[in-house]
Amino acid sequence: MQATLKNLLPFLKRRSTPSVGRPVRGQKGTIKGLALGRRLRTFAATSPVQWVQRFDYAARSLYYRSVFYPFIEYDAEIAEAPTHTAPDLWAGDVEHGKNIKQNTFSFMGRTVNMGKSVQWAPQGVSDEWQMAFHSFEWIADLRATQDPQAKTIARELIGEWIDVCGAFHMLRWHPHVLSTRLTSWLTHSSWLLDGADGGWREKFMHSLTRQANHLPKVMEWDVGGHRLIRNLKAQIFASLCLPSRQSAYLEAEDLLKQQLKVQVLPDGMHHERSPYYHMMVLKDLLDIHAMIIKAGQTPAPSIDETIDRMSVTMAFFRHPDGGLALFNDGEIGNIDLLDDIQERCGLAETVPAELPYAGYVRLDNGPIALLFDGGLCAPMEGTRHAHADTLSFELSYGEHRVFVNSGTSGVHGSSPQRNKLRGTDAHNTISLNNLNSAEVWGDGLLGRRPRNVSCSVREEPGMGIGLEASHDGYSYLGAKHTRRLFLNSEGNDLRCEDMIETRKREWPVQAHFHLHPTVKYKLISNAEAELTLPDGTLLSFRVKGGQLFDADADYCPEYGQPVAGRKLFVRGTWQNKKCVINWGLREK
Repeated sequence: MQATLKNLLPFLKRRSTPSVGRPVRGQKGTIKGLALGRRLRTFAATSPVQWVQRFDYAARSLYYRSVFYPFIEYDAEIAEAPTHTAPDLWAGDVEHGKNIKQNTFSFMGRTVNMGKSVQWAPQGVSDEWQMAFHSFEWIADLRATQDPQAKTIARELIGEWIDVCGAFHMLRWHPHVLSTRLTSWLTHSSWLLDGADGGWREKFMHSLTRQANHLPKVMEWDVGGHRLIRNLKAQIFASLCLPSRQSAYLEAEDLLKQQLKVQVLPDGMHHERSPYYHMMVLKDLLDIHAMIIKAGQTPAPSIDETIDRMSVTMAFFRHPDGGLALFNDGEIGNIDLLDDIQERCGLAETVPAELPYAGYVRLDNGPIALLFDGGLCAPMEGTRHAHADTLSFELSYGEHRVFVNSGTSGVHGSSPQRNKLRGTDAHNTISLNNLNSAEVWGDGLLGRRPRNVSCSVREEPGMGIGLEASHDGYSYLGAKHTRRLFLNSEGNDLRCEDMIETRKREWPVQAHFHLHPTVKYKLISNAEAELTLPDGTLLSFRVKGGQLFDADADYCPEYGQPVAGRKLFVRGTWQNKKCVINWGLREK
């Protein structure tokens, strides 16, 4: 029994929690107590069904790794070619495609030249890098070069992969990697098969069929969210393109419709509350919609309706520079891609001021565009991309970002850097006693977190628009944070009051304001800073109720590409169990 559990543990970690974050404060006994309490709180917040599904996957993975799989499985009929070719909606990266022809690959901000031959198990790169590598989305980049040799190179690389990586492997056949690779191969299958010899054609179609047959066995029901949508996308593609999978189409479409009801909130926001992953789900839905039409079928009305709602919501999260806001995990995104998505959906005529179910607010007057997070961290079943960023905001003045959240260094893992950037003081909000408003640890895990978050918006005609929000993420310290923001109708004067009330001791309070790297600043006093935007605009930032300081900070607008930054922060002062920090921003 012990040996069996020992064999299962690596699979459980690979599927859900690759490693566990390490406490960084307290004595040895305190560390063990903190870690145990954190694990228990995380376990209590995780659905029992999720744990059962993870153990089930771990157990079945032992079989998938054995010599008996898939030889004792039913051997499906292998078609000569897909019955349909999935539409190729998105432009590839020509420069990356040229580099791939030289065996040079770039993912997650890191470029690796593999020399004379491609190494399918490269050393010294992260799991995230390898997952992108084995997903084969880069086939689009090769194709975009329009070089006659690109097709030959693509076939050679796919053939090598089938020879070396054709058997089950926890990373190379991870459900998300498998789903992305399957849809990529099907999307470019007509191009790849055109002129291919019989041996390569047979090898390619056999591998496609085998991967398509494996996917339904490893669907990420325990993870859910955008990754499950990607699994269902691959299932729909396979069922419409491969004759042996045709009978699975109606079930896959029904499952997708069910998940859209669960995952897309009435205000159009994806329930993981990440603008970036919201965009990725919308992009997948556009692919699915195009694939269904290409196959001569009619998309379900709920798919069309969901695309429309999500398109408006994506526009809500775009800064004036065209990029996305950095709430929870994600990137600012490729602006050309974002424009393409928006154009395919139809440009939103109006952007809402509030997403009441997701808890986001947009104050948009004159030159100021402010995006505010006044909602819960994440759904109970999906914390993988959640940050401890409650009541944080981002702000642009004109076309320039001024205050930014720190972003994310990577998609997976529990590195100190990743969890530091998930922490409260990496966002434009208040932290208490140098602790996070939600316990972030491990690979996207949350322990203690805010349970009650309120946010209300009020507009005063001729005066401006304001909001009031509060959360109980520090209730274990006996404290509550309330933030009140008001932007005048001209959009040139922003004011805020942050109030922390405590029933216990008066904990150290810090208010954080992360500056975009292009913003220059000068501390005029311990109560005022002057900000200079790239176009020369001068802004005055003033505080009351504490002292103003500056410090180094991290900024990751893209995964794996940290940029050195700076932040302003205010150390608040207490009076009668209350700490009130007033601050404001206006043009000089």
